[in-house]
Amino acid sequence: MSYVNGTRITVDSLSVRYADREEFALRDVSEQIDPGEVLVVSGASGCGKSTLCKALCKFIPEMIPAHVEGEILIDGLSIRNIRSQDIATRLGLVQQDPDSQICTLSVWQEVAFGPENLCLPREEVRMRVEESLLAAGISHLVNRETTTLSGGEKQRLAIASILAMRPTVVLLDEPTANLDPQGAKAIFEIMDDLRKNGKHTLIVAEHRLVPLLRMRPRLLLLSRGKVVARRSSVCHKDLEMLGLRADWNLDLPPLPRAKKATLYVDRVSFGYEGISLLEDLSFKLWPGEILGIIGPNGGGKTTLLRLIAGLEKPASGCIARDGDPGVGFIFQQPNQQIFERTVRRELEIDGLIDSEDLHHVLEEARLAGLENAPPLSLSLGEQRRLTFAIALSRNSNLLLLDEPFIGQDAKNVSWIISQLVAVRRHGTATVLVSHDIPLVASLCDRLLYLGERTFIGKKDEVLSQLREAGERAFTPAYWEQEQG
Repeated sequence: MSYVNGTRITVDSLSVRYADREEFALRDVSEQIDPGEVLVVSGASGCGKSTLCKALCKFIPEMIPAHVEGEILIDGLSIRNIRSQDIATRLGLVQQDPDSQICTLSVWQEVAFGPENLCLPREEVRMRVEESLLAAGISHLVNRETTTLSGGEKQRLAIASILAMRPTVVLLDEPTANLDPQGAKAIFEIMDDLRKNGKHTLIVAEHRLVPLLRMRPRLLLLSRGKVVARRSSVCHKDLEMLGLRADWNLDLPPLPRAKKATLYVDRVSFGYEGISLLEDLSFKLWPGEILGIIGPNGGGKTTLLRLIAGLEKPASGCIARDGDPGVGFIFQQPNQQIFERTVRRELEIDGLIDSEDLHHVLEEARLAGLENAPPLSLSLGEQRRLTFAIALSRNSNLLLLDEPFIGQDAKNVSWIISQLVAVRRHGTATVLVSHDIPLVASLCDRLLYLGERTFIGKKDEVLSQLREAGERAFTPAYWEQEQG
């Protein structure tokens, strides 16, 4: 393989303020990142992690308008004086939202897009595509259309497309957020391999830090755009001291018996393009119950939510609701359900809201001061909390939540949990899709596993069945051991 020499990045008093914001997203950040280093950037949702990654790659201000102060140097040369196409062969960014990065119609085309734009020989392009697909663990998807991929499959595709450019600096903005435990483990292993070969610098923006510890990373902690802590190396005690590690030990009271179920799923089958995802699935969801759905990427979790919401129709079987026909639904990608020009108007999409109630909702969701900001300018974590607040405001008897914890720090996760516990008490049923296995196992009343086999029942029963079936990656013990 032919890689360019190691790249040194110097950040000197960098400040960034978006055109629609009064406050700076980054304030006076200075840092030197040496070749071969692993730098982990962490902090609360909206602290500036994604902004820093985008500024380093010159996405800001060339593609995303913003006022920028200070300087970024790549091997001593100002980024202002380096062409964007030259930066792309040295710094590659795997973005937080894979949909915003994918621009072609097939997996092969997507990975080949960058090398082809470098005008490389056809054989070189083919070799890079095959190597990158293999590294990302998606060689089997080579002939798939990108529109048919699951969120996790798209995340791996985004990583493969960046690896095909062979940058010396790989920036990953929450690269495992949409991946199941096995997929996340594979991506962490890819990052570790990149570190071991000595030819890459890794800059990783993450909330999930423990699996990165074996890479001996350096930690940069941000808060409200400022650097508030640095650690030359990180261990478990550092994470606990800095509030970056949380253990969820929830003990929810049993639910009262109900006469009627909120949701009836009766012998439902469904598939795409001749591929079966759900076969003869049946269950009832009772008032107040939280049903956790887990399983590998592409196993049908999001599809089931869409079927329940009426966005898809079963090939056979039926789905019925009791009572209120409305539903509170948050998508895996929140930008797919954001329509208005300001946060306030988005919250008022179902009706006007007075200023006092608006202030309370924004304060609760840690979105205070953003009522006039365009929703699409928010971070992914902020967008997710906005759509969650909107779903709650509909006061439906059924919530459908697709990966609500992605992009959330411990405080935001605690807030989401508190809201789910509150609506549980009032009889709202919830269907929760998440890859956070320990949290799902602690929070949910029952579990539904969708994979090569289907398991549904009480938590302990399903987890026992998964262990016996060899699917230990979907049990809390495996995840905690992996993090340990």
